[in-house]
Amino acid sequence: MFKKSLSILIFASGVLFATFVAAEKQATFDEFDLVLEVNDIQVGGTLLKPKKSATNHLVIMLSGSGPQDRDETLDDFKVLGVVAEHLAKNGIPSFRFDDRGEGKSTGDFVNSTLNDHRKDVEGIMAFFKDHDKYGYDTFILLGHSQGAIVGANVAINNKEVVKLVLMGPPSVPLVDIVLYQVRQEYKGRSLDRAIMEEDVSAHNNLMWSLSQGQKLEDALDKFYHSAERILKLGANHQESDIEQIKAMAKRKTEEIEIVYALPSLTSFLYHDTARDYERLEVPVLALFGGKDLQVTIEQNKDVLERALLKSGIKYKFKTFHDANHYFQKAETGERSEYGTLEKRFVGGFLETISTWIVQ
Repeated sequence: MFKKSLSILIFASGVLFATFVAAEKQATFDEFDLVLEVNDIQVGGTLLKPKKSATNHLVIMLSGSGPQDRDETLDDFKVLGVVAEHLAKNGIPSFRFDDRGEGKSTGDFVNSTLNDHRKDVEGIMAFFKDHDKYGYDTFILLGHSQGAIVGANVAINNKEVVKLVLMGPPSVPLVDIVLYQVRQEYKGRSLDRAIMEEDVSAHNNLMWSLSQGQKLEDALDKFYHSAERILKLGANHQESDIEQIKAMAKRKTEEIEIVYALPSLTSFLYHDTARDYERLEVPVLALFGGKDLQVTIEQNKDVLERALLKSGIKYKFKTFHDANHYFQKAETGERSEYGTLEKRFVGGFLETISTWIVQ
């Protein structure tokens, strides 16, 4: 009898809590699920509109690389969803949307380019400028990772963009970040540096050949032999394993060729985002994770600051010491620990964004 009563109490308290949270949301902001007609595709997204606004600008959120839903759900952490709700509770309206081919959005993400992403954002802005009920004339672009590249590219051509928030912003061409991450894969391994650098060159050669539409035989052959050599060094193999290693090297070569050939990647590889940053005419808030191993401070922060100094705009940098690329509190920052971390941001992260926006 006691156990039954306890379970009913727990269940009831859960319902009451859920009702309280829903009521709190309803009291502070309205939520609208919209489907926009943009560039011959449909874009599904969510508009959060505060009951009492602290700004007249609409924040449009841009997710990172790969096809993402509107919340940018990464390892069960709804990165942009959490940011949007915090902003709404602080009087800041926002719109976040599903990438092409995700959720309520149509279109083909894999074959979409930087140019496509820019046009999609411009189309979203045009929708809100022309809409009677959901009208906004000016916008703040908030981009995470690759979304920061898109945001900067949009901002240099649109007077309606008044501010930029950049979360973990790449500032060197994406090819440099990819090659850095290739090197990171060998961290902690007792691999001869010359062999490691040969493999980095194989990646570099293949990406360039694919981007230029060159004949791939030499680049693929170089990549295959590098992969085979490293697999042999990493295995205590017998002669009977040689064919298996060759098959693994062949499979890896084929997989990497497909990845590096995707328009959704190649259109970003050699785009120099620093040139876009130099042309900005709006204030920038740039946020960095001290333990971000994907878009590192060492590779990106100084390049971004140099570009913003050239632009002459006002900017603010904020580094969160223990934060990873998702701005969670991290132990190592390694990709492997993401799923084990709390689904929340490091202290002060959200407040930094909302305070800067309403200044």
